[in-house]
Amino acid sequence: MAYLHKQFDELLQLINVDVDVLSATRERLALARKIAEKHPEGRRSYCSGSIPAHTHIQPHSGSVSDGDGGIILDRVKHPALGPDGDGEAPHAITDELVDFIGPKIREEHHQARVCKSRRGLKIYFRSPVKGVDVTVDLIVALQRREGIGLWIPDLDKPTGSKSAWSKSDPIGHVELLGSGAESLRRTRRRAIRLLKAWNAQAWKPGFSSHNLSVWAYEFIKEGSGLVAAVHDVLEQASKRLQENEPTRDPRGVSPDIKPLIPQEDAERRLRIAARDLGAAMADPDDAEVVQQVLEKLFPKTMSEAADRFSAALPIRTTNQLGFAGPSQVIAKSRSWRLS
Repeated sequence: MAYLHKQFDELLQLINVDVDVLSATRERLALARKIAEKHPEGRRSYCSGSIPAHTHIQPHSGSVSDGDGGIILDRVKHPALGPDGDGEAPHAITDELVDFIGPKIREEHHQARVCKSRRGLKIYFRSPVKGVDVTVDLIVALQRREGIGLWIPDLDKPTGSKSAWSKSDPIGHVELLGSGAESLRRTRRRAIRLLKAWNAQAWKPGFSSHNLSVWAYEFIKEGSGLVAAVHDVLEQASKRLQENEPTRDPRGVSPDIKPLIPQEDAERRLRIAARDLGAAMADPDDAEVVQQVLEKLFPKTMSEAADRFSAALPIRTTNQLGFAGPSQVIAKSRSWRLS
């Protein structure tokens, strides 16, 4: 196996979610769903995002690890809600859910607080796990009467606003990422995790996790290795933005998916990352070139890994960081800058 490929495997180990943090996230999301389903207005709940898709990564220091899910309301009891009704947003029922879930959550997590968020409920357990604040987002949703997917509210909008609801299919997106042959699914999951870690290096991430996942679903093909898969996503996504082509929701439900930063900046970020990774791919056994590329693509991850070791160490090497292959001295990580 080439040196570059070994380093990508090591990177995956560095961004692995701590087993206790992951366990707490799953347990807290399951508890929130179980309680929400007991409310008279709740029809059923679901789990979405990175946990069921197996694309979660360890957040950087001081970050939050959140479990994503939702509660689907009983439409019969709320005929006025949503675009299929009178367009009314579920402000009142969300307040009821906050009051209902809060005390029951505190039976097990005494310091927990439940708040209303833009899309539903935000549950703060106020009990960090190994320094990570594990929270839960619970969207309050409605099943669409026609077509697949859900109606998702925007509770920041007035109750009767036409823009208070949007179409989405979080359950279907998880199903898509779990489709295909096992080898393809595994490569896709691992590539998404690395792409999410790369995206998180910037002071302002350029892409949502959903955006990166959709690109991975589109661009990664059966038989691709991990390094090639990550490069394909970066390169093909850059070309798409260069050509000003939209990224469609693969479920055909949500509006087109757009970067979180201006498109020109997003394209440039992707293009330069693809160029840098391509340089390492051209000489995958050159340890010096590979380390320089990793430092450019994952500076924060490598810096935090180094900081786990004693500050008294006079130098830091790739062996000390757990990277495979000949030991290389690691220079101080540069700040994230595209040039």
